[in-house]
Amino acid sequence: MKSEANCLGTLIKKKDVLHIVSGIGPTAAGRAAKELCSKGCSGLISFGYAGALNSSYRSGVLAIGHSVSNGRKTIDIYSDWLTNFINLVKYENTLSMHMAAFLSSSAPLNDNLQKLSHAQNGSWDAVEMESYAIAEVADKNGIPVLVIRAILDELNTMIPEGATNTIDAKGQLKTLASFYELVKKPSDLRKYLELAAARSKADKTLSRVAALISRVNLP
Repeated sequence: MKSEANCLGTLIKKKDVLHIVSGIGPTAAGRAAKELCSKGCSGLISFGYAGALNSSYRSGVLAIGHSVSNGRKTIDIYSDWLTNFINLVKYENTLSMHMAAFLSSSAPLNDNLQKLSHAQNGSWDAVEMESYAIAEVADKNGIPVLVIRAILDELNTMIPEGATNTIDAKGQLKTLASFYELVKKPSDLRKYLELAAARSKADKTLSRVAALISRVNLP
């Protein structure tokens, strides 16, 4: 999403860093990961928001992946790069961090019952849609991958029914659609405001962790 990429700050200006705003979902993410590998990247990073499947994860907390699953297969993503990055985050001691098992869903889990079901049936801590596809490309190319995500919605966060209609395929806000959803269901205003507050927390975390990424070189 564009808002996630904005949190990268000056990192995207570095000569040895390439970034692509892939858009939402595994197909777009896999395509972007392949393009980066074709350009000679020696490591990939999945960066952005995630939803909590672990009840102890709060909005704004940093979740760093040690594995990622598509619900059928799991990829272990431990590497020296990951270890060095974790050690740096711990050394800085400015961010609340969890090591997480990620689930990459093929569709958004906007319904609380869906999230609770996945939380109970799997051993996952957080959910998003792109990291498995990125990790799969990295694995096939023999390069390491980092999954760096900030928690947006908590396990029990009530997400408005029309939330997915308010963003486009690139994750950018559709103003008219947002207005329409609020007019259609004004009672959801509070939910949207709560999501906005959670996103502000997540953005602050992503901006702070982005400043650390360039300080850890690929092994």
